[in-house]
Amino acid sequence: MRLSREKKKVCVIMIQPVDALTPKVLFKGEFQDLRNPVNLRVEKNIALINSAGISTAIGAAMMAISRSYTSSWKHAGLIGLGAAALSMLFIAPRFLYKAGINSYTKQQEMDVFVREKEVQKKLLNDVNDALDNKKKGLSSKIENYSKTLIKKSA
Repeated sequence: MRLSREKKKVCVIMIQPVDALTPKVLFKGEFQDLRNPVNLRVEKNIALINSAGISTAIGAAMMAISRSYTSSWKHAGLIGLGAAALSMLFIAPRFLYKAGINSYTKQQEMDVFVREKEVQKKLLNDVNDALDNKKKGLSSKIENYSKTLIKKSA
């Protein structure tokens, strides 16, 4: 069964890329390396940097407060350093724990996103192949693709 030009336009209008900025070429069988970009080591390092910054601020505040009670800046600096080390002992585990939980949830969300993109890529490849080869099963593939778009938007 041949489609007239008007019907072909309707089919092409229904088949849109996932994103307006994503070219259609990406769905034509090119290999895309879809990996999870979340890195646990980077997340833990960021958490340690955040806790070190907070404990440094606490140490500086303690040094400024203790300067009014001590005779020299050296003693005040040692008190501030001790306060910073003590606060780092209490703050760092909490930040690392939260970073671990947050990175795990990010990994799970990105895994779902990658799988969804792979399914969309396969559907678009099937539809593109059906359009190029003029197979009989084009209507069912277009219907499957439109159903996935409806479920995604809902």
